[in-house]
Amino acid sequence: MNPPNDQAIETPLRLDYAKSLAMRVVRRSEGFWFVAADVAAAMKLELAGLLQILGEPAGRLLRLADGEEPALCLSEGELDEALRRVKKPGARRLRRWWEEETRPALLRDNGTNGAAGTAARLHLALALAAEAAQQVSRAVMEDVLRGPGPWQHSRWVVALDYAPNNQQRWPHGRVIGLSSTVSTLGGLAERIAEPDKLPVTTVELIKLAAACHLRLAERMGRMTA
Repeated sequence: MNPPNDQAIETPLRLDYAKSLAMRVVRRSEGFWFVAADVAAAMKLELAGLLQILGEPAGRLLRLADGEEPALCLSEGELDEALRRVKKPGARRLRRWWEEETRPALLRDNGTNGAAGTAARLHLALALAAEAAQQVSRAVMEDVLRGPGPWQHSRWVVALDYAPNNQQRWPHGRVIGLSSTVSTLGGLAERIAEPDKLPVTTVELIKLAAACHLRLAERMGRMTA
């Protein structure tokens, strides 16, 4: 038996899943639909094998704006069933990609910018998340390799430098102590001025005041020279 054929033309989101694989996702009023061939490829299965696992009839034929022939698409329930039945690393990776990263991002989108805007924001969010993970990983590795230290009880600061054209950037991250605070210079002055806002000792305040006095004296000397 052939799956039902929907005559409405849908514009799928083309979402980066792997280096050479884009996952096409259709957002409809009843939920998300996934091109079955893309799902099978992500799990490293033949489409016929995936359909055999699900049991026929499965899916629905949808007319997509980027294809001449209707494409077999799976509902969210069918995708969940496939992820439950397929015992492969590819299925576990697809589950994490969809349930933990992609679906929450799509649900937060209000749809005002259409499919193209949603896909662009999602690409940016995933790229920034991946870059942050790289930066933290490298910062941890470098600090641990330096030898014994407080890295196990430290926080980490990273600088996100995302390139819209997806050029690779060198990760930048470093460890900061639990007692450290990241602030702008203007914010630092405000925090010091308010009582109990920033825990600093008298010695630390004296050092800060002395350093500021020396810097001001240097600048005043340049102005009068």
